[in-house]
Amino acid sequence: MTQYILPKKVIISTFMQNVYKTLIIIYSFYISFSVPVFALEAEAPLGGESFAQIVFDDTAALERQVKELEDSILDERVEKIRSYYARYNLPLQHEAEHFVNAADKYDIDWRLVAAIGFIESTGGKHACSTATYSAFGWGSCKINFDSYAESIDIVSWNLAGQNPNTAYAYKDKDLKGVLYSYNSVIPDYRQKILREMDKISLVK
Repeated sequence: MTQYILPKKVIISTFMQNVYKTLIIIYSFYISFSVPVFALEAEAPLGGESFAQIVFDDTAALERQVKELEDSILDERVEKIRSYYARYNLPLQHEAEHFVNAADKYDIDWRLVAAIGFIESTGGKHACSTATYSAFGWGSCKINFDSYAESIDIVSWNLAGQNPNTAYAYKDKDLKGVLYSYNSVIPDYRQKILREMDKISLVK
């Protein structure tokens, strides 16, 4: 049996972002109110920029750099998903940003729901005819959505195990367990999804 090794997610989780920013703030306050800083404050020429202000300015610059890095990573993932679907001009190419935002929001692999969308409906080309904006096979094509953005958000929320009504099927499970819960009827369903996830990663 072919084994698939998933690449590490190239994202910065919301938790780690908050930890990092908290450490920056704590460090800034520590530096700003330390004795040496007060001494330098006293020596600063009237009207000149204080050392504490410089520290805060540097901290703001660092936070901007972190934000720029996060945005560049987000853009890379969005472009990969968009290009993945655009190869065949599939409808879900226009939802690339929603896939990534939902994945970050619920802390799941950013390729997962996009790969499911390809296998279940060929990227929205063969979306459910019995339900609106249903391209992921969710609810056996019996649940309507107001938009693809909403369906992506709801499917991601469930796969993350955060919906109390479906948590028993997805919460705290690895990818194999999640995919088995999602579709246990098709024997090679997990392999199909993993192949598509790998393809998304390799998009240039």
